Amino acid sequence: MRYFLRGLVLILITAVSVAQSKDFQLIYKNGKVGLSDANGNVIIPAEYEKLGWSTGNEEPQSNTIGYKKGELWGLLTLNNQRITEAEYTSLYPAKGGFYIASVRGKVSHNDFLGVITNQGKIIIPFKYNAIKVVDLRAVVGIKYGRQYKFGVVDMTDKSIIPVEYKEIISLGQLRFAVKNFENKTAIFSDAGKPMVDFVLDSISNYRNGHAIIYANHQLGVVDNNGQIIEEPQYQDVLLDDDLQVKGFDEWQVLKAGKASSSMYYDHIRPFGEQNYKVGANGKSWVISKDNEPLTPQRFTYIDEPVNGKMLFRYHNKWGIINSDGEIFMKPKYDSLILNKDVIYAKSKGNWSLFDFHGVQKSNTNYEEIGKRTGYYYPVKKKNHWGFIDRSGEEIIHCVYDQVGEIINNMVVVRFHGEYGILDKMGEWVVLPQRGRLTIINDDYYLIKSGKLSTLKSYDDETIYFTENKVDIMEDHLLEHLSDGGLWKIDFNGRIVNRDIPQQRFEEIRSSGAGLFAVKYQGRFGFVDNQNRLIIANRYENVGDFGDGLIAVKLLGKWGYIDRYEKIIIQPVYTEVSIFKNNMAIVKAPSGYGIIDKEGKKLTPQNFDEITVLPSGRFLVKKQGKYGLLDTEGSFLINAKYDMLEEVNDMYVKVSLFNKYGVLSNNGVDVIPIMYDDLFYDARFDEYLVMKKSSWVKVAQ
Repeated sequence: MRYFLRGLVLILITAVSVAQSKDFQLIYKNGKVGLSDANGNVIIPAEYEKLGWSTGNEEPQSNTIGYKKGELWGLLTLNNQRITEAEYTSLYPAKGGFYIASVRGKVSHNDFLGVITNQGKIIIPFKYNAIKVVDLRAVVGIKYGRQYKFGVVDMTDKSIIPVEYKEIISLGQLRFAVKNFENKTAIFSDAGKPMVDFVLDSISNYRNGHAIIYANHQLGVVDNNGQIIEEPQYQDVLLDDDLQVKGFDEWQVLKAGKASSSMYYDHIRPFGEQNYKVGANGKSWVISKDNEPLTPQRFTYIDEPVNGKMLFRYHNKWGIINSDGEIFMKPKYDSLILNKDVIYAKSKGNWSLFDFHGVQKSNTNYEEIGKRTGYYYPVKKKNHWGFIDRSGEEIIHCVYDQVGEIINNMVVVRFHGEYGILDKMGEWVVLPQRGRLTIINDDYYLIKSGKLSTLKSYDDETIYFTENKVDIMEDHLLEHLSDGGLWKIDFNGRIVNRDIPQQRFEEIRSSGAGLFAVKYQGRFGFVDNQNRLIIANRYENVGDFGDGLIAVKLLGKWGYIDRYEKIIIQPVYTEVSIFKNNMAIVKAPSGYGIIDKEGKKLTPQNFDEITVLPSGRFLVKKQGKYGLLDTEGSFLINAKYDMLEEVNDMYVKVSLFNKYGVLSNNGVDVIPIMYDDLFYDARFDEYLVMKKSSWVKVAQ
């Protein structure tokens, strides 16, 4: 089991109960509270405002209980004998039979904490802002402005570790993890002796006499004498009875049969034009091709570069580094977006715009900044939208309910629930009205009000209107008629139909070769762009033309015809593809296969799957195993691999029994199938290969 020190926070208020709630019960009388034992005998009369502790716990501790009179707390025995007067602003038990109490400062009026015994003796004076008792030591803190500094004292207030550190945590085994203000951690004994210097990021609790130490992204082991028995260089550590360590996975670069020196990371991938991004134990950084770190090794995420800059995340905040690893914007933002030549930055709920020199361009913090449209950015302020330019100037003020994309230096906006069109200076081109508006070009726009669509010019001239559905095309409108036909309307309002079939078809598809597949009375046929019937409507379904043939479905089976409706391949298949390079993939009852344009079987029809690869070759699957066919359908690599994918025109990556390797196109081993991961880096025509590490027992 792994033990991590995950941002442990010093909890300074601790209540420890040793008595069972069933042994005692609070009693109430006349607005006062007392205590009875398990037999109902009153052991403390009901004469106090509260019994218990200022933390809210009501259980007695070591035959004592706190009481409250007025606004202050004191300590009682369970025989109602007052150990202290009610003089503390807070009081609660700590470990070892001690009590943490506080008094109000006379000058600052702040509470100061100290420690008393069960006889009421003050053993640690009231001068601290935080205390946690640990065995016979107390971690104490003093507040300086907004910052705390911590140290350790014994139970006589003798200094063990000076009060000058950012954080101190008990590790058990009489050891303390001490963090300085450079966020480095050391280990101190309970005598205040440094056992490990300030070189660690953190340390786990001790278990079986050992603790895990963390430095950068690596783990090591320290014993309870402070002796580092394994330097921080491992991926994982097990603090079981048998102490074990596990190294990072081993990566190498293979090229021309030669291997580079080993690199040890959780993962490594190409990054940018020359480098690699690597990761280990939740950290990411960039290294050079020579394995030299280019960025700090403490980020939790690094994004791909954009114009020489990279986003990174650190402590849940985002920043930007340059390609050389230099911090460009500090990690202080809730969100950052790199967008070619500008940077969107979100902090404290508001967005700002920066240029690629890191200069803030927008003077106002916006609730939202949208993607650039035209040369401008939509921005939202006080729940209203406007636009800024690249210099951050608000060229269209944030007074609109909604804004669209800028088209031809104009934009549709919604203003008080109505729609209008503005120019890029914020002047009205079309005044607000109820209908929804769409900019078509420099001369025309479309207004849709209810079912009515109206084509208008910016001079307010009505060009065309209809209640039919209208699609806006590049140089015309496409009107869908109620009888299923289509009209092409030019921007002068004229109906032109030369390229659109005009019959009452249920469906129209462009199928290539100048033909349209049309569905009429539930059956498919083909017409040309003059609406002339080329192939009668007799097919249940049809495909697209390819290599002069088109797939048709008849009586539930697929075959192929030419454009003259001659049956070239009989309809005997359950699935077919379009013909390409004079070949098609078909499915028979026995499985998938490949045929040529004469219907000749180029492969057996017994594959589970066939996929055309970018190279034109075919990936085949049979009985759960993969193989490769050439562009003519002949076997290159038999179907015997768990995975197969093309690397390039010459090689393929394969896996078998969870191991990876590379084969040539004729199945010859190029890289043996022996690696736990393998990645082709096309930038340098080389391979990244990995072997997993294993657990090793540490001699003690």
